[in-house]
Amino acid sequence: MDKLNPYTASFVLATAFVFTQSFQTATAAGCQVLSKETLEKKADPYDQSIRSAAQKYGVKEDLVKAVITVESCFKKTARGSSGEKGLMQLMPATARRFNLKNGYSAWQNVHAGTKYLSYLLARYDGDLSRTVAAYNAGEGNVRPGGKIRNHYYVSKVMSAYGKFRGGKSTPRLLKAKAETLTTSSKKRGKTSLKLTQADISVLPWSEKVKHRTADASKVRTSGFKVKPGYTVYEVMRQTGVPVKRLIRLNKLTLPYHLQAGQTLRLK
Repeated sequence: MDKLNPYTASFVLATAFVFTQSFQTATAAGCQVLSKETLEKKADPYDQSIRSAAQKYGVKEDLVKAVITVESCFKKTARGSSGEKGLMQLMPATARRFNLKNGYSAWQNVHAGTKYLSYLLARYDGDLSRTVAAYNAGEGNVRPGGKIRNHYYVSKVMSAYGKFRGGKSTPRLLKAKAETLTTSSKKRGKTSLKLTQADISVLPWSEKVKHRTADASKVRTSGFKVKPGYTVYEVMRQTGVPVKRLIRLNKLTLPYHLQAGQTLRLK
């Protein structure tokens, strides 16, 4: 075999070093730092499972993909130190709770994990930040309206979520402003600061409902006719009625499927 000349050898070694360093940086930082195109390619083999589960349980596909990004980086054979398995890395107790028999089956894993997300979205009235926090820490450690302590995990999922949504990330300034407004409203019961549509757009879903401009004809009526594609979370946004109340009034059960033309009780 011919020997490489010194210049070629140096170039090869330098290229290998840069590649290795980049890979190690991405691995250490998390899969969410990868480009949207790379993440979509990783998600491609599981599109059918993700789409099916998202439709069945009323959860956005992009949210499911974002959680998988951070939990396993789309490695279906991934295993955590506490026995978590597969794409969505459900803890053993949670896996049993949602009837996950084979953690390494992409279809079963994604459906169980998405069903859990659906449950959490209902528990936290559609509050995405607390839903994601509880997925990681367990709902026993994240009270509705309480503090979120695993901010780093939540920020990673939100970063991936923004990429899957088309790069629509939330500006840091508006994030900070929204958090201030939310804290202010909770402490004083109301806020004297004027909310703009930009401010409202970055508030948690439960806070959006409080501050949105309501359609009086919908809020005052006792029933709401479901439109095609609507989930309980969309009905909440349209009417202002909390998800938990919608579920209780209409005796809905998981996965909270709604039929177009169905009339929901609001009172």
